[in-house]
Amino acid sequence: MTGKYSSHRDHGTPHHHEGFTLTEILVSSAILAVLIVILLSMGDGVSKVWRDGEGRREALRELRASLQIITEDLHSAVITPNTDSLEIRKSQQGLSPALFFLVSHSKDRRHSEIKGDLCAAGYFLAVDPKEKRCTNLYRFHASGELVAKAVEEDSLQELYDKASPENTATTELMARNIISLQIVPLPEKTTPPELLELTLSAINTRTAHLIALDTKAAERNARLLREGLQRATAIIKLPAPREGPSLP
Repeated sequence: MTGKYSSHRDHGTPHHHEGFTLTEILVSSAILAVLIVILLSMGDGVSKVWRDGEGRREALRELRASLQIITEDLHSAVITPNTDSLEIRKSQQGLSPALFFLVSHSKDRRHSEIKGDLCAAGYFLAVDPKEKRCTNLYRFHASGELVAKAVEEDSLQELYDKASPENTATTELMARNIISLQIVPLPEKTTPPELLELTLSAINTRTAHLIALDTKAAERNARLLREGLQRATAIIKLPAPREGPSLP
């Protein structure tokens, strides 16, 4: 029986257990680190683009919503021979342009506890009381006996002058980071005008904060404004003026 069977073990063949050398491990680690950095950079870039795009869309939504509310108010405007019934204040001496007018809201937009349907409305830009470097759009609204008395005493100017971010009883915040309000009567030399062209310009919150970090960096801030500026325009037809001084 001897010699018929041979062992399956080949004791004469050496077995080599090969592995990675230290140099190979270091090179692989370096390549992996570079790839991770590249992927993180790409992720940050995509995230920044998304944030900027969402910021611009948010600013544009606020602009359009604000113009819609202004349009609804102006469609209910009460324009009389009294020039204070529709006042367009131009920018001067550091003051931003503003628009004030009388308005008679439809029944579904009136508060039942308010006497009379004549109101005063206004839109203006002002610095945020809490964030001094932020300019916002505010809406002024007064109604009831306050407006009736101002009309009777011909003191609408004094009533409009109460419009202020600090006066929360008659003023509410409409939109943040509004940097420009343009009011153009059409035709320009017609009083009262038949149309109003309103243009709002805004930047998103992130752009506003970047500009606020260094207000003296004129070139950089101008570039940020160009990149982040959003603008919306509405041309609004005004109601026909009332022939006489009678008011609702």
